[in-house]
Amino acid sequence: MLERARAVIVATIPLTDYFLPSLDDVRLLSGLDDPVAILDWCHGHGARTVVLKLGQTGSWVSDGASRTPITAFAVNAIDATGAGDCFDGSLLARLAARDDVVSAAKWASAAAALTTTGYGAVAPLPTAERVAQFLASCATNVSGSKQSA
Repeated sequence: MLERARAVIVATIPLTDYFLPSLDDVRLLSGLDDPVAILDWCHGHGARTVVLKLGQTGSWVSDGASRTPITAFAVNAIDATGAGDCFDGSLLARLAARDDVVSAAKWASAAAALTTTGYGAVAPLPTAERVAQFLASCATNVSGSKQSA
């Protein structure tokens, strides 16, 4: 079953504009552990832009030429159910609103963090207004450590 999934995913990677794998999923597909090696693997299979989700440690945005780490936001996490889906949907919504991919990933990171502060996959989903308020309340941190409200 894994071999079939790997074949299908590898065949579709070059057809995507944005490849949004989680670290756990792409570890299974690639057999690699290092995020930098995983980004190389993704681009080697034709990904134009990769947003590698690392869970509570943040994410990486890579276009093959440049790589930008996106720090996580420290919150009182209760349940991570749906956080990855929230990240993906938020990122795509911000791209549709014409944000650049790095800004969209920062927004998505904040939205996903807020999602973990409640139980379940739907009830804790934040509104755009809530994400904007959260981001406004957070100090910008470019040192690579977690951001907090």
